[in-house]
Amino acid sequence: MKSILKITLPAFIGLASMLTACQSEPEVGTPLYTVAETSNLPKLYIHDLANQGNKGELNVVNANGELIVKKDTVEFYVRLSSALDKDLQVSVAENPSATKTDGAVALDKGAVNILNPTVTIAKGALVSTEPIKVVAQQGAALDTLLTSRSNGAVTLTLNAAQGVDVASNYGNMNITINYKESNLVDDGNTDGLTAMSTSDYWVVDGYNSAVNQLTDGSTGAYNMWWNYVSNGPFTFVVSFDNPTLISAFEVLPATGYTNWTVKTLTVETSKDWITWTKQGEITNSSANIANANPFVVRFTKPVNCQYIRLTNIKANFSEMLVIGELNVYQ
Repeated sequence: MKSILKITLPAFIGLASMLTACQSEPEVGTPLYTVAETSNLPKLYIHDLANQGNKGELNVVNANGELIVKKDTVEFYVRLSSALDKDLQVSVAENPSATKTDGAVALDKGAVNILNPTVTIAKGALVSTEPIKVVAQQGAALDTLLTSRSNGAVTLTLNAAQGVDVASNYGNMNITINYKESNLVDDGNTDGLTAMSTSDYWVVDGYNSAVNQLTDGSTGAYNMWWNYVSNGPFTFVVSFDNPTLISAFEVLPATGYTNWTVKTLTVETSKDWITWTKQGEITNSSANIANANPFVVRFTKPVNCQYIRLTNIKANFSEMLVIGELNVYQ
């Protein structure tokens, strides 16, 4: 006896709906839901042990309204995750849209000069044959710092190259341009300058008392100036008969008391003893002190003044400050 399957209309509709639902959500990997392929191409990236986190630094100084670019260079290599069977030329370019400021000002294109924007990774090699070199560059983009009076930020990005992919996390070099306001040259010298006669200037302390030991021409123990650090901080003022264009001055250590010399000081200048202009703060290097060399304070731009005030003078030694002589240069 043959069985006859009877399906009512409501049951048939329910069955059709179930079949349709099962067919509407194909699994990932089917032709309807393809999986994005991961590229097997070698990865191009920036990662240099000398630049932790792909970060570099350049320095500029605002010297009385003029932005001075320091002689710094950021260098970094470009790398491949696996070698190619041919030479590969790779390049970088400024990319302001990718700049992360971290409190600095994002600078427009032109703030830096990429000295060699294109380098080569040789056949079979993983690293570019030479580093990319970058320096700060004078111009409108960099002059933004004169207004913001803060650090600047620049980002360089790897350009695409045929046959490779740029690694997503290592395609940028982030450069901070450190901004400083100072008219003083670090580790300065007196090259090309003329020493003034000690009869053309005199020195007083913070109490306006004459300090003849600093202009007597001797750094010997019987002619040196000294005081206990506990009596500081100390102030000296160098005075001239008339406003004079000054390029530098130097503090000489006393003979036999090298380690007791000046470590740091602040420099101000004035034409009338009323209005003072801060020229900057400066530190005597440890090497300079160890070699008993003069502590040269040179102005980036010579200053026309009648008075030079040295304040916040701190000693290299914890107990005494000892100074042999103070010379002035034009």
